Amino acid sequence: FPSHDTLRRGICYPSPMYIFLDNEMGGLEREKYSLLTVYLMATDDNFNFVGDLYLYLKPDDGIYKVCAEAMNVNKIDLVLHDTRAITYKEGGTTLYKWLHSLTEGGKTKATVVGHGVYGDVDWITYHLMSRATWETFTSYRKLDTSAVCQFLKSCNMFPADVSGSLTSLAKYFNVPIDENKAHDAKYDTELTFQVFLALRRILLPADKSFGYGA
Repeated sequence: FPSHDTLRRGICYPSPMYIFLDNEMGGLEREKYSLLTVYLMATDDNFNFVGDLYLYLKPDDGIYKVCAEAMNVNKIDLVLHDTRAITYKEGGTTLYKWLHSLTEGGKTKATVVGHGVYGDVDWITYHLMSRATWETFTSYRKLDTSAVCQFLKSCNMFPADVSGSLTSLAKYFNVPIDENKAHDAKYDTELTFQVFLALRRILLPADKSFGYGA
């Protein structure tokens, strides 16, 4: 087998662009409940900020479908939310234009990163745009910080007593947490970004000799 350094130098190239994202929803089932907010933050391959998009959303018929448990968690005030929300149709168009501009019409396939990212993408491709359209601009290969944590545990490189929730990972890495902002799509995306960089540092050499950022 090639050495770890050979793999890092010769095969495992960083993506030219990353999109970190998070959603807030009105419940757990995408077919039953409303998608309320989506925040996306784009970076280059050195994790420098490139751009972002914050979507406040409502169903095309204007009728929100939510459950009390979800709203107790995300603390979204639907009356205030509705004053700035746009319909799914408008949100899909806005997202399409942002992704098109960001990736030069799909010339660059952005790698999507999140905590439970596969579920978040499923909500986006159910309510805002088709999966085929989404994957015109993004890679179907995603990075999930929850899965990375579990993988590191299996390698005995991460404590077994850290649950793997976003909050538990942030606390482990001493990333400051504001409980009043938790479960806001933008805040949780920014927290995921910091956790992702901390997870990378477990594996990266200290001298940064391979051109990796952060």
